[in-house]
Amino acid sequence: MSTNPLVLIKDLKIEVRVTRAKRLSIVDSASLEIERGKIIGLIGESGSGKTMLCRSLVGTLGRRGAYIAAGQLIFDGIDLVTAKQSVWNEIRGKRIGYVPQSALAGPNPVMTIGAQLAEAILQDENFPKSDVEKRSLELLNIVQIRRPETVLKQYQHELSGGMKQRVMIACAIAQQPELIVADEPTTGLDVTVQAEIMELLKQIRKDFNTSIILVSHDLPLINEICDDIVVMHAGTTVEKIPSKSIKASKHPYTIALYNSRIDLVEPKGQLKTINGQPPSVGNWPAGCRFSERCDFVKDKCRVKQDLPLIEIGSNHQSSCLRYDEIAR
Repeated sequence: MSTNPLVLIKDLKIEVRVTRAKRLSIVDSASLEIERGKIIGLIGESGSGKTMLCRSLVGTLGRRGAYIAAGQLIFDGIDLVTAKQSVWNEIRGKRIGYVPQSALAGPNPVMTIGAQLAEAILQDENFPKSDVEKRSLELLNIVQIRRPETVLKQYQHELSGGMKQRVMIACAIAQQPELIVADEPTTGLDVTVQAEIMELLKQIRKDFNTSIILVSHDLPLINEICDDIVVMHAGTTVEKIPSKSIKASKHPYTIALYNSRIDLVEPKGQLKTINGQPPSVGNWPAGCRFSERCDFVKDKCRVKQDLPLIEIGSNHQSSCLRYDEIAR
């Protein structure tokens, strides 16, 4: 565990208001930390809480009627749980860049790419307007878009999916942020373009020492570029593991995610799937929340309280009570 991480999230709980009196917990006891210049992969099925965790980092939970109910959320020593709007105005888009899950749907369809880049650049009120076009071209070159002078004048419907995604990344890095939150940046892209986007994020980390949270359903894909993997299931963190050790996972859910991948290099017969369906949001089983779908489940896994992460190796934690019995 780092003594001075850029981001520290500990036991974070996010709730949404269903009615005036009723609250629904959508993230419960999520924890992770990010060191400067590191890429962290955040993996899990739909509904596991990944996107809401990302929104907490950019201060947009309120747009969905959600809020932080408990836990810690700290960015470079700043408590984001209690941060006022003036603090968020200095962080969001400036020190923390965001590539949203719906990036393929936009850039804004009624604005040129140049206008959108200008908007991102001019978040710095001291930036000279006379240099905006030059900076826009620099950003498009960084994200490896060809014919940047032409692209500045185009609208999003004139771009391919991969180019749209590169434009969104260009907007996210306009202020040279310390952290980029990329929420499933390869969704809807073919495998070749996915690989190109991954390489682009690696290059941005290398060139600017930017920390990146990379959210995905595709464990093998993000495992190629991440330093560490954080696995979420049913609103909680179930494992943290170095990417180089992913095959030595000590949680049945992580193992199931990895084994359910499609191997295009060495196909091995029938595709493996994970048993059953994830529990509905807020209606989580007692004890291990993967217990109803797990091949290793025992009675002790269904204890009444939630299971904490257990330190089982260097930078490796798992919430599985039977971690020492699991062999790949």
